[in-house]
Amino acid sequence: MRVLFAVSVLGLSLSACTNMQRSAGSGYASPEYSNNDSRDMIRDRSVRQTAYELGKDPGNLNASDIQDIQDRHTIRQMERTLRSNKEKEQYSKILPWLTSDAEKVEFLSIPSIEGRQAWINKNKIWSRSTAPKAEMKDLVETQDIAVGMPQEYVRKSWGDPTSVDVSGNPIYKNERWRYERQSSSSSGFRKETRFVYFEGGRVVGWETQ
Repeated sequence: MRVLFAVSVLGLSLSACTNMQRSAGSGYASPEYSNNDSRDMIRDRSVRQTAYELGKDPGNLNASDIQDIQDRHTIRQMERTLRSNKEKEQYSKILPWLTSDAEKVEFLSIPSIEGRQAWINKNKIWSRSTAPKAEMKDLVETQDIAVGMPQEYVRKSWGDPTSVDVSGNPIYKNERWRYERQSSSSSGFRKETRFVYFEGGRVVGWETQ
């Protein structure tokens, strides 16, 4: 099975696939732009890249699309305010279990690490890692994966990857996992290579070679 995706990992070129749903937290550079001028926005390379990451066509952005791009850049700016290693580690650990940009903004808006920990406890973030949805359990049992699946469950389903490539700051968990296995074909067994792409610790796409 070959899945089209739009992702940038260790210098891989960004494709023009606009139907892939992307998770937040990629950590690429954020431009400054006017809220009222979408034409200027689509000329900016970084804005176009963010549009592709969000599964949008940068040549056909509506008001809602522009707001989504602005929200993504707001998160990146807030992520850069994490100064200490302890703050970055705390955020990195919970990132795969945050389900929306709104949760990321809410968490990052809290000024102290103690306050953020209280937010984690109040919202029972860690329970999300131990009580996956029924569909996630089914995927693991059938050794399958899906878009949005956290890294932990990909590992449970497919095992440890052969290699892991990291794009940008490791705290954002933008990674490419490589799997290799022998698969049967009409001409006998052949080596099959699979790449799984993650943003924010969740699957955004994969391909088989």
